[in-house]
This record gives sequence, C-alpha cells and structure tokens, in this order.
Amino acid sequence: MGTTSALADQGLLDRDALVSRYVPELAGTAFGDARVDDLLHMGTLMSYAGRPYDKATEAQRYFAILAPQLRPYGYSGPTSIREHLATARATGRPGTEFRYENGNVEALAETLRRVTGISTSALLSEVIWSRIGAEEDAYCILDSEGADAACGGFSATARDVARLGEMIRCGGAIGDRQIVPEGIARPIATGTPDGYPRRVRFPAAPPSSPATLSYHDFWWILNDPYQSFMASGIHGQLLFISPELDLVIVHFASQVMSPSVPPAPLVQAFIRIGTHLGAGV
Repeated sequence: MGTTSALADQGLLDRDALVSRYVPELAGTAFGDARVDDLLHMGTLMSYAGRPYDKATEAQRYFAILAPQLRPYGYSGPTSIREHLATARATGRPGTEFRYENGNVEALAETLRRVTGISTSALLSEVIWSRIGAEEDAYCILDSEGADAACGGFSATARDVARLGEMIRCGGAIGDRQIVPEGIARPIATGTPDGYPRRVRFPAAPPSSPATLSYHDFWWILNDPYQSFMASGIHGQLLFISPELDLVIVHFASQVMSPSVPPAPLVQAFIRIGTHLGAGV
C-alpha cells in the first residue's frame, strides 16, 4: 500500500484509472476493467479460466503456478502470474462487493512495474526498505518469468518487519526522516484519506471474526478504540499496529488449517498486552 500511495501522491499513478491503462494486456479481464482503487480494496468479482470461483481452489492453482512441484499430473494451466491474470473474467461490477482475492495484489504489482519500469522488490527497496534501517535483505518468490510474487512468499526478519510497522505507526516517519508521506500513513485506521475519491465502503467481516473488521488499501482495520489495524498472512503471520496504544507487534506462525483447531485469539491478546503496558502495571 505504501509504495502505491506514494506513487499516487507524486502524480505517477491515478487510483481512479482503469488498470488496462497501465497494463494493456489485461484489457477485457476482471482486473484490467477495474480501477486501481478497486484492486486496493479487494473490490473485484471474477472467475478464472471459466471455473466457478472457489477461494481454496484458486489458492491451490496460484501455488501451482509458482511451484511446479505442486502442479497436478497433466497440468496444462498458466505457468506465470501474468498468464494466470489474463484468464480472469468479471462476474460482477467492480467496486460493489468485497472479496479477498490474491489476483488483485498481483494485478496491482504488475501495474507498479509498468509505471516505474522496475520490479516490485526493487521499488519496495528504493522507497521503503533501504530507508527504514533494515538489518537484513528481504526476499521474494519469483515466477517462471522472473516476476516477483506480491500476494505471498515475502520473507524478512521479525525485527525488520517491526521497523516497518513502527515507521507506519509514527505517521510514516523514523525520527525526523519522513519515509512515507504523513497524509498516507496517518489515515489508515481512521477512514478514507483525503484525495481518495469514491472509496467503496465494503461490508464488515462476519461477527465470528476476532473483531469487527473492515478493509481498505490492503490493510485490515479493527474498528477498535485504539485505531488498530494489521496486515495478515495466510498461516497466521501478523503485523499489528495500534497508534493509540503505542504498540507494534510482529507475529510469525505456521498455522494449523483445520476446522477442529480454532484460531488463536491473537488480536485480543495483542490488545490486552497494549492496554496492560499503557496502564503502567
């Protein structure tokens, strides 16, 4: 989100433009016919290669693209992220419904590559990673064409991810150095930032979620009294940021995916930690 908003802030990327303006090959697809803003809010509805959409199935197909050893016998589908995105066809008008789908992130990453002329990992390094005092390099998975995977496969140390979170918590700054414009970092938890027209307000997450969640700009917003928000990985990895609690927590995990094993109440635990420390107990 930070790199995208920084480019928009510089006038290099129009969030209201169709993605096909930047990636002509995606014209006629669910992603190419959506706005950049729709991707950022997970606001596209699609099916891939004519299949009825199923989140678990599409996750497996995506992994098969990145890891040939995970492809079923006789696999004849796409072998690169770009080919995969080209098979997406819209099943609903973009910007009308929230549905978390990895293709939004990958289509946006391709858009950023076209706008900047460099890989998404190089862009992240230039705009953020090289400026936050990171101790170690971060790593990305590449597809068969050498494109960085954007929706997963990112590896970094917990300390460096915490540095990223602390920069965002402090309004995009580290000390007296502004890394990301304050007007981008500050409004993450408080609603629509100034200058973001026609933001779609998607329904909240189900009541069974650990908090009343909403979503925008690739962040989960907790809607709690502490302006907390987070980035979440598929196996329980979390970057939790709470400006009002002066708290950043990084949680790495390998989560058991089974209906018989309920997810740990991590968000509740993080908030309890923050309120406990804030009370000076």
